[in-house]
Amino acid sequence: MPDTVSWIESDANIGDLLTDEMRKQVCRDDGTLHRLYQALAPWPSAILPVHKFYQAILHAPDAPLDLNNGEFVATYVAILNKCTYARAHHGENFCATATSREDAQKVLDVLESGSLQSDILSDRQRAIAIYTRKLSLEPQAMVKGDIEALSDVGLRSAEIVHINQIAASFGYWTRMINGLGISLGEESIGLATDTLSEITKGQADE
Repeated sequence: MPDTVSWIESDANIGDLLTDEMRKQVCRDDGTLHRLYQALAPWPSAILPVHKFYQAILHAPDAPLDLNNGEFVATYVAILNKCTYARAHHGENFCATATSREDAQKVLDVLESGSLQSDILSDRQRAIAIYTRKLSLEPQAMVKGDIEALSDVGLRSAEIVHINQIAASFGYWTRMINGLGISLGEESIGLATDTLSEITKGQADE
């Protein structure tokens, strides 16, 4: 069985569709393109703005949350929406940016189980997870108290806005991925160590 990127088959060679700007900003160091972007081949002009949107939310140099906490939110949305592709990539990034990979995996196990009262989670993680779950599954039920619960654990206003933006945008990403049937295939999982370090250093320098 051929390794198809998504449910929408395209005969186009993705390399022929990329502009120089796309190659510079979207392609990985080895020149390859994530399958998520390959799936947009039938409408290639969408690739760059989609990528810039992702970068602006999760990898902004002035991001209020550090990358590890950002990946925590992203991974939990992927878990809630049963998005295998995003769960694999962002779960790996969460573990790779954690102080302890073993402890990070325990946190992911808690998120998978839905047992948010577990002592494995810090108070901040628990509050963030509760907010993320409600916004993802019951957006119509959100109230001011949901924001106050984040403030109560010491999260700053800018951090709360960032949590909101990651949770909301990954609702988009996971629906895009699941809606097009994008598969992992044989692509490497997570960002390269050098890339993660560069993003983390850029955020720390701000």
